[in-house]
Amino acid sequence: MKQTLEKITKEKTIKWPDFFNVINNELFILEENLTKKLPAKSLLLQEIVSYIFKAGGKRLRPALCFLIAKSTGEITNKHIILSELTELIHTASLIHDDIIDSANLRRGRETINSLWNDKISVITGDFLFAQASIRLGELENTEIVKIYAKVLSDLCDGEIEQYSSKFNPDISWEHYLNKSTTKTASLFSAACKSSAILNNQEKKIINQAEQFGNNLGIAFQIIDDVLDFTSNSKEIGKEVGTDLKQGIITAPALFAVNSTDIRANQIKTLIENRFNNGSEEDFDKAIRLVHELGGCEKAKQLAYDYIDKAKENLDFVKDGDLKTYLSKAGDFILERIS
Repeated sequence: MKQTLEKITKEKTIKWPDFFNVINNELFILEENLTKKLPAKSLLLQEIVSYIFKAGGKRLRPALCFLIAKSTGEITNKHIILSELTELIHTASLIHDDIIDSANLRRGRETINSLWNDKISVITGDFLFAQASIRLGELENTEIVKIYAKVLSDLCDGEIEQYSSKFNPDISWEHYLNKSTTKTASLFSAACKSSAILNNQEKKIINQAEQFGNNLGIAFQIIDDVLDFTSNSKEIGKEVGTDLKQGIITAPALFAVNSTDIRANQIKTLIENRFNNGSEEDFDKAIRLVHELGGCEKAKQLAYDYIDKAKENLDFVKDGDLKTYLSKAGDFILERIS
């Protein structure tokens, strides 16, 4: 492992957040495996996979695998495998999301579907899901297989729920939080829970790790939804208000339409009328009203609340430094809107 790490360090310098320092070795090995060891036979698929993973990324989910592992025992080879399959599932789901959304940019770079086409993108996503499945089998743990099978089911369920509720300003908070759980938080919680399971922890600790991941994941989704209203296309790699323009009602819009302010009805009408069949003027007005009615600020506070809940789930972590690192993972999510 040390020899591999030295080789990677020479070839590529990756800058992680400071709280990742304790797991730098494992993250470098993960990076090596993702960028160089996915066994695609097709030269085109090799090119696409290289394009995807050499773009980098936060690698937050794998980092949580490793931090929970250190907090509940030690990082084993199976935790490396767990981190890989988690990142593969996450990446595959993003590729398929870009097809569904007809997105041209992801993290400021051209998407697979825009560089190649939808058919190639579907197959690439399927390839990554297949590679994740192979690694899942290598864990030789039926409980974790069931957990990740549920994640894949949740991803599909959440996407359909989102699609079926487009341009509906009357969705409930329960609906929104359920969608956020299935589409985003389920993978966070699976990574944390499975990491504790691999260290043969008792059920109480496993449940706390799972809840930590779930609350962190919901906060992550809420922050993403805030950024859709507050960041420019250069920062988030897509146009401002993309979700709302597609009829997806997220936390900022939900706070606005449920406001007691009389203007809340204006937003509802604009959404129901699909912004007068795509009128930029009506769409810009809806964005402005969401801001004026405090939708983004209230959504930020909701994200802070979920990060606080996540930190409350860390009682099982006895090592003070590791508890701090896991708390900083929550702060890192919030820094995206600070």
